Parts: sequence; structure tokens; C-alpha cells
Amino acid sequence: MMPFRRILFPVDFSNATTAMVPAVKELAQRFDSTVTILTAFNLVREYNLAPNVEGTFDSEPAAIPYSQALQELRDRRKRRLEEFAHAHFPNISHSLMIEDGDPAMVIECAARHMNTDLIMIPTRGLGLFRGLLLGSVTAKVLHDVNCPVLTSPHNSDPVLTPLSGFRSIICAVELNSQADEVFRAAGLLAQTYGARICLLSIEPLSGENARQSTPQSVKHAFERALGSDGPGIGADTSVRIMGAEFPEGVRRITIEESADLVVVGRGHSKGIFSRAWSHLYSIIRKSPCSVLSIRSTSLVRA
Repeated sequence: MMPFRRILFPVDFSNATTAMVPAVKELAQRFDSTVTILTAFNLVREYNLAPNVEGTFDSEPAAIPYSQALQELRDRRKRRLEEFAHAHFPNISHSLMIEDGDPAMVIECAARHMNTDLIMIPTRGLGLFRGLLLGSVTAKVLHDVNCPVLTSPHNSDPVLTPLSGFRSIICAVELNSQADEVFRAAGLLAQTYGARICLLSIEPLSGENARQSTPQSVKHAFERALGSDGPGIGADTSVRIMGAEFPEGVRRITIEESADLVVVGRGHSKGIFSRAWSHLYSIIRKSPCSVLSIRSTSLVRA
């Protein structure tokens, strides 16, 4: 797990986006990262196209026959992006990008083309279904991209609050070989921030292939995954075993541990990460803090 040198921050200028600015700035300063602030121009719905990644992938207007009025709207959105960056990222290394097309597709293409290390994106359900939805763009990004994704707490009324770093981290995994990348991500952040870690082992469903984790086996797997980077990280590490109450138990334990970050695997619907993946949206919706989801490279589709 490498440090987050290239951060992609998609913005739609909503309150949820603005509320996430302190977290983006904190990680960028901590890891000496470059932030790409991205917005999508998608007013003409029939042009739900991905950016042309064969080209230079810069901020020049795409070859779409916009009317003068639509071009003026696009130019206005570009100016708003510049004003947003000037107001919130004056001392942070950053670049700006505006691309035409469906926002989720634009984010996925940008992340892939730029070899993004981390996407930071707010969750946002709307209307009566606010408690049930993450927002369609966030949900698509979680499903489609391969890099780590950090989502904000799913608050109905997000406000901009300072972030001084992470002090308590929950690392929720099923104990298997694919958990190593999740362990390493949690270890990196714990080492960077001097945070304590609670390793939360998610027990498999009961059956002949189920195995019972023990605190010792979970701690050993964590230390093995960190390897030579491990010394000094596990000194303030606790272990908890969780079974049938998953995923509601993740929220409860996050509160009990006063955690300000949950790190969890993000695989596909088949394979060892199936339970964590199938409940990922619920974990994010209910989490009182940010969630960093890590996709195992061994589970990424070819």
C-alpha cells in the first residue's frame, strides 16, 4: 500500500462537497499529495459520454456541438471551479479539470488515466430516501473504480469542520489472504497519524467452511501483512471478533471505539470479500465517520 501521492477530488459545489474540503486538505498536506479537483459538465443528458482518454485529457472543451448558451454555461462552471480552488486550496498543490459527460464515468476515466492513488468523494442521498441512498454517482464510483475510495460521513446536513487527523481506526476484514491490502492501508494511516487500531474480524457465515478467528490469529495476520513496516504499529492495536450482527455491528463498534475512520475491503459480489462488499453501502450509510474502502487487486476484473 503506497502513500496517497495523487488524490482525485470530484466536486459538484454542494454542501457535502464543501464539507469534505478539510479532509482533502489534511491528507494532501500529510502525504505531500497533488490534488486534482474535477468537475463534470453534464447538462446535455444525451451526451453521457466518457472523456476521450486517447487524447491529452486536458481541460479543453470536448468536440460536442454546444450552442453558444451551453458553452457559456460550461465556461461559467469552469470559472466556478477556479473560484472554488482559489478559496479552499490556496496553499495545496493542485490542478483543475472539467470534463464533459456523466459524472461517474468522468471520475472513473480520470482516475484510471491519472493513476490516482485515492478518490475522496462525499455521500449524498436526496429527499425522502436520504437515509437509504449514497447518491448514484458515489455508488457507481465505488463499484467501478479500482483505487481506494474515501467517503465522508453520510450526514443529512453536512457542515465544514476542521480535521486534525485520525486518532482511532477500525480495520474491518474477513480473515483471509485478500485482507492483506486492507491491513496495509490501515497500518499506513496508523503509522502516519500515530493512531490506534481496532482490528475487527468479520466471521464467515456458519457452515462447513467457516472458521473461528481468535484475537491472536487476527493480530498475527495483521503483523504478517505489514512485514518490516509492522514494528511500532501494533503496540496500540486491539482485536474484536464480530459475527451475526454484521453490518450493524460495524457502526456500533465504531461508536464504542470512538473511531474517526473505518477501513474495509471492497471486492465484487463473488469471492472471499462477498459479505463486506454486499454490505458496503450499508456500512458507509450508517458509519458515523469516514470510510476508506480498499479493492483487493486479486479481485479486480480483468
